[in-house]
Amino acid sequence: MTISLSSNIGRIVMLNRWSDDFAAYHRYIDHAVHDVAYVCTPNAAAALRASRIAHIEQLSEFDDEDALHAAVRACRSALDGIDRLVALSEFELMAAARLHNSFSIPGDLPDAVVRFHDKAVMKHAIAAAGLRVPRFAALENLTSPDAEPINTTRFPLIAKPRTGAASVGVRRVDTEAQFNALLPTLPLVECECEEYIEGTIYHVDGFVVDRAFVIARASRYINTCLEFARGKPLGSVMLDPGPLNDALLAFADPSLRALALVNGPFHLEIIRGPDALYFLEIGARMGRGRSLSCFAICTVLTCSPCGSRSGQVTRHVSRSKYERRSPHRRCARGRFLMLPETVGKVFIDAQSPKGIAALCETVLPKQNHVFNGAGGYDTILARFRYRGGTEHEIAAAIHATLRDSRFTLAKVATLATFKRNLARPEFAVKPSILASHKALRLL
Repeated sequence: MTISLSSNIGRIVMLNRWSDDFAAYHRYIDHAVHDVAYVCTPNAAAALRASRIAHIEQLSEFDDEDALHAAVRACRSALDGIDRLVALSEFELMAAARLHNSFSIPGDLPDAVVRFHDKAVMKHAIAAAGLRVPRFAALENLTSPDAEPINTTRFPLIAKPRTGAASVGVRRVDTEAQFNALLPTLPLVECECEEYIEGTIYHVDGFVVDRAFVIARASRYINTCLEFARGKPLGSVMLDPGPLNDALLAFADPSLRALALVNGPFHLEIIRGPDALYFLEIGARMGRGRSLSCFAICTVLTCSPCGSRSGQVTRHVSRSKYERRSPHRRCARGRFLMLPETVGKVFIDAQSPKGIAALCETVLPKQNHVFNGAGGYDTILARFRYRGGTEHEIAAAIHATLRDSRFTLAKVATLATFKRNLARPEFAVKPSILASHKALRLL
């Protein structure tokens, strides 16, 4: 993706929590032309690679919004004003909206962002537009005096934070007794519950300009984000053109209109239930878990300068009616596979699979990295990226990767012994110290 910003957008503040290649802003914004300041954690600041950075403010964390406002105020002073403030993480979208409001920076304000941030609000908007959503309720409403009893709702239920991401805090509840035991432990005003819909989960990623698709691509999850949070691999495969692909894009179009997305990226998740498609949730951002990098490698998207009168967009995309056809080539399929942390283990080594033509990138942790359960989608056992000609080719490559990958791990308690003895020729690696971890058990 190549974006040329208008020259009158000269002073930009980036809120960056990422310490991997998601922090490669220099690939997309010309730091020699624009004055770019960053608000980062220390690890995120170390990941920046731009040759010229106007100013950096470091925070220990982004959760302290008073400190965040003070950091942006310091950036405004250093830049002599702010023309744009950019936040790409789900966790900073609402804070960025409040910063737009506080500092009079152009951009989405809280009343717009809440439709893409609060799961109860977004589902109300989708249901009001006549689109299918799982039956849902804000937990605070379930405890009101005039609320219907929970036994009128079908189980299982999914209980989740209304403004969460990455399946953090999401729970499946199978019985009324389980629900009644869970309810007192939850902050009711911050949570919702929804009917569990059995079916495959898909996602549609794309970009809209003036409420119209510039690009939209539908993909199928292998396993779910919730299963990934519980220790199973998570994969994604772009769909081939066809009826299902078109049905998902046709569902996405009115969903975005119901939520009044005018300009920007989106990541929409949809359940294909036994009887119909159901809205799951949406973010006004690109998907995580390497969705963005996979989207970019399979789609050439070049936007004209912001502020130009033509607003023309050149794109080479697939043959869906929602995407303009390229006369020169067929768009590739792709997506990713992520293997979750092995909490309590230490990464020693890996044997990457050989002979998988569609596998184009493998990312592994640093040697001796300790998996502590805080890796999320970022610091995990392994991630793989794929590019191929068909949906079947990508799916087969993902299954082959799971079958053939091998990892050597140590228990945290045995790492010190391992490192002390590693140089001794008589030392033999024992199964009690190291284990060969196979990445199978996809389904």
